[in-house]
Amino acid sequence: MAITVTDAAAAEIKKILSDQGMSDQAVLRVGIKGRNAQGFNYTLDLTEVRHDDDVIFQSHEITIACDPVSLPSLDGTEINYRDDTAGRGFVFKNPNSVALPVNATPPTPGANPPPQTPGGDGPAAATEFISSIENKAMEADITEKLRGIFDPEIPVNIYDLGLIYRIEISAEKDVVVDMTLTAPGCPVAGTMPPQVQQAVATVDGVKSAKVNLVWEPAWNKDRMSEVAKLQLGMF
Repeated sequence: MAITVTDAAAAEIKKILSDQGMSDQAVLRVGIKGRNAQGFNYTLDLTEVRHDDDVIFQSHEITIACDPVSLPSLDGTEINYRDDTAGRGFVFKNPNSVALPVNATPPTPGANPPPQTPGGDGPAAATEFISSIENKAMEADITEKLRGIFDPEIPVNIYDLGLIYRIEISAEKDVVVDMTLTAPGCPVAGTMPPQVQQAVATVDGVKSAKVNLVWEPAWNKDRMSEVAKLQLGMF
């Protein structure tokens, strides 16, 4: 048995890898993070980091990595990608996932799945959506937009300047950005956040955009990227 991806999932993953400029060493990391009454809580990520104990699979030219603790609960899983009226995202079809009786205690990852209860969801019906990889691709697009906005007093874009503290994307593609300015008295305090909000809202797929102007922690030069420091001759 193994962990596999469908043609549709492989195509979407390859697109995201290309959009993010990731190397051939990138892997699709799959894991289990607990479970609820409906099934497992899955983790899904694209990363260039590999661990010595990773179990590696190949499917449709996609390298899949799984930790040994999660593998018994994921063995035989097929990952698909769907974009239809039922939803958009990656779907797990896992033969080890069954619904738990009400008030049952969820087992730990790697443990044998509980017996199926009459009338419960059978293994063949166990599918779950996950869209974290999509969100990473959207975050890359948002970052690119933010790199087109410059601080009026310093000739560096606000992202490399370190003014963006957080980009959070919900499953519904609502985006929240926490940002700061170089000083509380900055003259663009009233105009910069709306400019950032408008830029984020233009990213393909974003449903809504909200920008919070925060002052803690206070900005300092250590938050600048290496690119920004090089531009300003700080090396």
